[in-house]
Amino acid sequence: MTIYVGNIAYTMTIEDLKELFIAYGNVTNVKIIVDKQTGKSKGYGFVEMERDEEAENAIRALNDTQVNGRNIKVNNAHRKNTAAEPQI
Repeated sequence: MTIYVGNIAYTMTIEDLKELFIAYGNVTNVKIIVDKQTGKSKGYGFVEMERDEEAENAIRALNDTQVNGRNIKVNNAHRKNTAAEPQI
């Protein structure tokens, strides 16, 4: 399951984010979104966990908790639907 993690500190590294989630289970991938021009963090990222149950436990435990002075937002990542909805 892929988890969205928002409002993270701009100084947070991939390793920092992984360490935060590894207490809840096997982390298979971590990505922090960066600005293409500056290379600086945009303040959010994604964590993939092997098992849905572990991911759900992490979401419940970490959502709205303070990490590096910021209350992070943690929830199930939903893929954007790139196809436009038909207009009637």
